[in-house]
Amino acid sequence: MKKAFFVLAVLFFVNSICFAQMSGNRIYGNQGYAQQNKRKPQTNTGTVRSGSQLLIEANVLLNLKPDSYVAVFSVAQESKTAEESNNRVNTLVEDFLKSLSGLGVTKNDIYVDFITQNKVYDFEVTGNIAKQYLAGIETKKTVAVKFKNRDSFEKIVIAATKVGIYDLIKVDYIVNDFEAVKERLFDEALKVIKKKEIRYQNSFGMTLKSYGLLSEKYDAFYPAERYENYQASESGAVENTSYRDGKTFVYLRKSTTFFYEPLNGDSFDRMINPISIEPTVQFTVYLQVQYGVL
Repeated sequence: MKKAFFVLAVLFFVNSICFAQMSGNRIYGNQGYAQQNKRKPQTNTGTVRSGSQLLIEANVLLNLKPDSYVAVFSVAQESKTAEESNNRVNTLVEDFLKSLSGLGVTKNDIYVDFITQNKVYDFEVTGNIAKQYLAGIETKKTVAVKFKNRDSFEKIVIAATKVGIYDLIKVDYIVNDFEAVKERLFDEALKVIKKKEIRYQNSFGMTLKSYGLLSEKYDAFYPAERYENYQASESGAVENTSYRDGKTFVYLRKSTTFFYEPLNGDSFDRMINPISIEPTVQFTVYLQVQYGVL
């Protein structure tokens, strides 16, 4: 099955059930350099003539609702021994899976992945000496839960928190048939090319002959890549730079707000399905065809 994974993000579980969008804590990794260097779709260059040749471009955006979703949770437990740590994780996972059976989620819709089992160290302080020692073992696993109905999401997350699982990593949005998406995009882009060909011939009295396709580029954009963040707060300004001398400053926590900023249709020749309040998988295609002017 061909899949497109569409990852949305948010703050934490308590906030996630308050939003219409399904989300995960992975959003916190989308800041900094990665946030400033997002991928961009290939759009029209605006170049029409290349020597004696004419170039006609088309770029199309498709907003598509997913066929299903996969919510991924992290489960971690620390104990004195590896066996005890693993058993504690398994207990949490088993309790979670039992609660999911009441929500119509089958065994085929669940996958438990063993991630890591690592040593945990701490320090024992004696006088001026802090000596490190082995404090225990931590086992980490993930539980992936597939579901089709968006309304099931909150119930699944609540079931997780009731057994002590609080870390929702992400929600993947899955589109099953990539080939059908590419065919639809190509057909729509070709219509744009043909329409421009006729317009140029009628408008400028030229006769065009197609010499072939120069560029064909497909792409998919996930909401995790399209999230922006900001902090709505202001602080006082002090001109004297020595005001910090000898002082310890304790700052209030400023909440960071995240919001989804999808690709809009402004830079595209055609947009299939309008952008709605519900996030969608966004697919794009760029075609460039070479013509001879007769």
